[in-house]
Amino acid sequence: LDPKCFAEPTLNGFMACDRTVWQATRARLQKLLTTDESFADFTLRDDAALQEQVMVPLSTVTMHLPAKIGDYTDFYSSREHATNVGTMFR
Repeated sequence: LDPKCFAEPTLNGFMACDRTVWQATRARLQKLLTTDESFADFTLRDDAALQEQVMVPLSTVTMHLPAKIGDYTDFYSSREHATNVGTMFR
């Protein structure tokens, strides 16, 4: 995973990666943010300077759409959604 994909204005590059990249990213974030002593990586917890660089107070956060949507969105992109909608019309 190229960490630059998280410096982009959208997460499209990250979303284009495969499931193994998503799983590895999720696992790393969990290790950095958990309080479970047996699982945690305390690099972030124990480094105040690093916290200042990477943590943002929630009160200052503005939520944005995480992806750039093209001119077409396939709402049937998941099998579960297509199955649920299909049962509505039967």
